[in-house]
Amino acid sequence: MKKIILSFLSLAIVVIACEKDENKPLDTFYQNYYEANILPALTNFKAQIETQIDYTETFQKDKTLSNLETLQNQWKITATNYAKTRVYNFGLVKDNFYDVKIYNFPVNTTNIETLIQNQDPTILNDLSTKSSTVVGLGTMEYLLFNNQDTTKALELLEENSYRTDYLLAVSKEVLNQINALINFWESGYKTEFSNSSGNNCLENARCLAFNQIINVLDVNKVTKIGKPAGLEKSDNINPTLLEAYRSQNSLALIKASLEEVAYVYSGSDVNFASIIDGIDSSKKLSKQISLNFSEVNTNIEAIEISLYTAIENEPTKVETLYNSFTTLNNHFSVDGASLLSVTVLPTDNDGD
Repeated sequence: MKKIILSFLSLAIVVIACEKDENKPLDTFYQNYYEANILPALTNFKAQIETQIDYTETFQKDKTLSNLETLQNQWKITATNYAKTRVYNFGLVKDNFYDVKIYNFPVNTTNIETLIQNQDPTILNDLSTKSSTVVGLGTMEYLLFNNQDTTKALELLEENSYRTDYLLAVSKEVLNQINALINFWESGYKTEFSNSSGNNCLENARCLAFNQIINVLDVNKVTKIGKPAGLEKSDNINPTLLEAYRSQNSLALIKASLEEVAYVYSGSDVNFASIIDGIDSSKKLSKQISLNFSEVNTNIEAIEISLYTAIENEPTKVETLYNSFTTLNNHFSVDGASLLSVTVLPTDNDGD
């Protein structure tokens, strides 16, 4: 009997030790997930918006076409870097609307023009209280590109100095928001996130992070391709529903977020494939996902014109891209979620 009791106790100790070993790597993984993936994406975007501000100040002093084009090109770089950060827009970050404050679309051009015409100098120091439809990267795009008309954008900026002042103030407010977001992570949320191991998905790091990958893929498919192209519930085509249609940068933002998803799945030193392959030693799912990433990228590259123009002129290519997102997302939302025992949350197709 003593031997049986001792054996049972030994087994219990082994089980407890295994449980502790299982939990410890999870905490370390998600702590490292922040350091290796989230923080670099945020700081890269911060560096680009700082450059954007520098170029805006140069343009403010010398409103030439060349300086405006420099600003326009930098906006595309800045927005593309921001698209990568959306893979990490989950949990309390999403609840605090950082993403919407930094880049909301569509913007309200009527309200933007009203604010500019009023020329109230106090507003320039109080943009944090304004609607996200009149600030952020979307408003910057409108001011820099007008409606795909650089000549008109330059003309408007030249004739009204307050317009440029507003552009600069909006750019600085974006910097304020990314600083606030980084501070939010650093001041405690990175620890809270890495230690989140509850049964509720909203309190579980693995579930939150993996669901946001699913969300990004689904939003790309539905909101950023399907609805503007008439491929969702309505067959009405409306390219102005595209994110970044004024700059004709819509496809680049989709591609950037896809690249970040691929990175956190298998490219980063801290990636989800390492967990999935540990469960599925055949690596069958990871191989299939890799093939699907390649397929989506091939379909993106096949569209050699802007997505805005392709919706009208190359609808078959757009639909092919749309369908390839469906296949890729299914591998995450069905196969990947099943292997990781992750509950798939409803997707918010109106945003990220």
